[in-house]
Amino acid sequence: KTRASSPKHGKEDPDNTPHVGGNTWAGGTGGSDTAGLGGRGGPYRLYKGHPIHQISDEMKAQVSEEAKRRAKEMANEALAKKLEELNMGKLDWERYNSVRARVEENIKDMKRYLKDLQKRKEERQWLHRQTSGELDENRLVEVLAGERDVFKRRGNPADHDTFLSNPINIKLVVDVSASMYRFGYDGRLERLLEATLMIMECFKGDKRFNLHITGHNGSSPKIDFVHPSMELDEATQLRVLESMVAHTQYTYAGDHTIEAIEVAVEESAP
Repeated sequence: KTRASSPKHGKEDPDNTPHVGGNTWAGGTGGSDTAGLGGRGGPYRLYKGHPIHQISDEMKAQVSEEAKRRAKEMANEALAKKLEELNMGKLDWERYNSVRARVEENIKDMKRYLKDLQKRKEERQWLHRQTSGELDENRLVEVLAGERDVFKRRGNPADHDTFLSNPINIKLVVDVSASMYRFGYDGRLERLLEATLMIMECFKGDKRFNLHITGHNGSSPKIDFVHPSMELDEATQLRVLESMVAHTQYTYAGDHTIEAIEVAVEESAP
């Protein structure tokens, strides 16, 4: 069957047989009405590990506005249900550990760098633009001009550097659009999850940084995933990752990349 009618999840195939076209099976490709990939009129994306057959844009355009509206409603309902399940604690620890293992060395390297940054902050260094101390040879022109802050002395930079003294806002904006799921077979979604987990693991509990993680897709330019007051234990990190995956699967097609950047920049401004 090629004519699109009413969106639905579709039947589950216990044998996970590849299905191309038609409008019966969930997880098929190139079909109509059911959850899958490469087709039209389905409520959301669903990947079962098979090759993807893509229908033409002309065929997609034949889906009625009523069917599109109903598909969007079903996607929103499915997303709300999925997020509710995550909050209830149905977590896959093997999934979390498999993602973390792939970035274990990166996490160690970044934590080592952040630790060195803390050490450098605590070391006594040359403080410039002082009104007493040794004459700063780099400010001889200012000496001739009669400036007073032409000296340097050894001291703790944390007492004079507000950048190092005050918490630094880190804002990570991630792409959780439909294409991340649709083309997930090339590894882009997995790499996004790995990078996000690495950032959460490295900055959690570090009072020097305020970590914000937001997402964007066709439904919204700003989806909150992480804010500074959250306790980023393993369970919370896993919920964040699974929530990101859920948004890529159930969001409506569209693009808010520019708007997401503008919102992030505006909110990060002092």
